[in-house]
Amino acid sequence: MDFRLRLDGALDEIYEPLWKLQIQLTDEEKALLRSKKVRRLHYIRHGGASFINTHHTYSRLQHTLGVFALTAHFEPDNRTLRAAALLHDIGHAPFSHTLEALPGVDHHEWTREAVFSQEIVDILARANIRTTDVMDYIDGSKRSLLRNKDGILHADHLDSWVRSAFVGGYLTISTGELLEAMSYRNENLQFTLEAGKQVTELIWVEARMHASPANIGVNAIMRKLAGRLIHKDEFEAAKLPIMTDTHIEQLLCSNPDTREEYEQLLMESWRIRVSRAKPAFPVETAVLSKLYLAMPLIQGVVITEYSQDCLATVNQLTELLGTYYVWWEC
Repeated sequence: MDFRLRLDGALDEIYEPLWKLQIQLTDEEKALLRSKKVRRLHYIRHGGASFINTHHTYSRLQHTLGVFALTAHFEPDNRTLRAAALLHDIGHAPFSHTLEALPGVDHHEWTREAVFSQEIVDILARANIRTTDVMDYIDGSKRSLLRNKDGILHADHLDSWVRSAFVGGYLTISTGELLEAMSYRNENLQFTLEAGKQVTELIWVEARMHASPANIGVNAIMRKLAGRLIHKDEFEAAKLPIMTDTHIEQLLCSNPDTREEYEQLLMESWRIRVSRAKPAFPVETAVLSKLYLAMPLIQGVVITEYSQDCLATVNQLTELLGTYYVWWEC
């Protein structure tokens, strides 16, 4: 028997270790896992530059397979939705969201282009899966377990929050217990009140992590250095959808305009300072424009309607949005 943790489409099944789900793969799912566009995700870090100074070192593919496992668990016969789960992140640039403030970087548009690429279209066509239907699931035009536009917690965000909590060591409920406390009705995940409260706590922690100096600082410096490479014509932003983290890291290490500061970023991240007050010397600017605050449903009702405390916390967290300033301590 081959190693059960393989995730490259070599086996007829896949075992997802966070959710502890074993899923039989269809022919098109094995083909998608073997495709270059999906394989590339294993070389894109889900947390961007936060791999430098936190435990968030897992790949965008590992997250994708968590979302896929949840989808296959709750909607085993929906092959279109299962395909969408495997493809929902294939437009991400290296370091995931880190470079998105750079001109020309748009992972939503790149996802659409990748889904409609010949490689993916051919795989889906052999399974009689309509590419347009897959894309409707991915962008939320068609409401599903994968995505919605209603501010209700879905599988994509759920896996992210649970995975982050697991690697960070603050997951207070096992994924087995969480699955037992979840149900799926009307394209929505539903939670028991207790499980919903625990998941909501994970959402709070994740939002505060996104707004923390640990996350904002390293990502701002990484974005600055990658932008410098683009400015020096080392590569074009339009090439990012086919690049991996390693490609960018090799350029940062080899270019004399970035080598020293990149080495400093890797080895001395503790020297990065972040403030909401602008200092009187040159700094990098980082804009936090979005937090992911989709709320769980409890018996069909959003948890903020059960709890005024939850609603108050949402309002408090939105105050974290805005402009931050980043610099190196001398």
